[in-house]
Amino acid sequence: MFIYTDIVEKFSCEMCGQCCRNSWRVTVDEQSYLRNQALFVGTGREWEFNQAFNKLAHSEGYGEYAYIAKQPAGGCWFLDTDNRCRLHKEGGHRQLDAVCQTFPRYPMSTARGIEITLSFSCPAVLKLADRIEPLKLIRSEQSPIELLPDNYVAEIHPAQQPLSNPLRYYFELEMHFIDILQCRGLSLPKRLTLLNDTAREINSFAKETDIAGKLTYLFNRNYDDMEALNALESSVTASALIENFFVSFVFKKPFYIYGVEKTLRLFNYMWQQINSSRNIIDTIRQLEFQYGHDRTALSTKV
Repeated sequence: MFIYTDIVEKFSCEMCGQCCRNSWRVTVDEQSYLRNQALFVGTGREWEFNQAFNKLAHSEGYGEYAYIAKQPAGGCWFLDTDNRCRLHKEGGHRQLDAVCQTFPRYPMSTARGIEITLSFSCPAVLKLADRIEPLKLIRSEQSPIELLPDNYVAEIHPAQQPLSNPLRYYFELEMHFIDILQCRGLSLPKRLTLLNDTAREINSFAKETDIAGKLTYLFNRNYDDMEALNALESSVTASALIENFFVSFVFKKPFYIYGVEKTLRLFNYMWQQINSSRNIIDTIRQLEFQYGHDRTALSTKV
């Protein structure tokens, strides 16, 4: 089963080069390192390979073996003046490392199947998400994109959690959080407050004997309130992009990966940054770049 946000199948790279100019360090696994070594040595450019690919002294994550150097101006070593990748031009899409083949797609392996959303740090993704319509989750037996095998950002299996941990019911929690964020009878600040209150109440259920029953009662209470509020048909034009950003971020499973309290602190920080911003699109892009990709920064922040 594949579950994905509806913008995934609509995405097309606009060749803006922004993802190739970010400050992140693109790492490659040993297979990608050796594949590119063969290409460069075979074309008499071993000197460039040694400059472009730098072995890591210590692996910083699963499969990380080396990283790609940057140009003096900060862009990727292989970014050409026309915003095209020289590696892609020469060797095709499969010549690229897993990060560059996948971005801005965000695949996760879960107990439900393969789940996919997009990174809002990509300008083309922001254009797709800047719409009145809420994000929709699509379920299909067919993948909307070509995926590399065993290349997932996260692995989510709630049944592995103890019976006393509310995260054992994570998928139900996630869908309820998304329903709250998309309740347009409430202003966005009130939705975020309801999400905060609901998540903290859920966190208080830890070690209770009837977590399932308490969740059912809480969800039904919220849905009754939201159903009445949705009848008001509030205008949401100004906040639709922000809503879609938060929905996509919830779908990336931070509540499961980092826990309820840490994720709520991050959400509150993000909302403060967005609410005080004069350029919402740029702020969302920077927040996604910083906390959607750099787990070290996220762990430090929360």
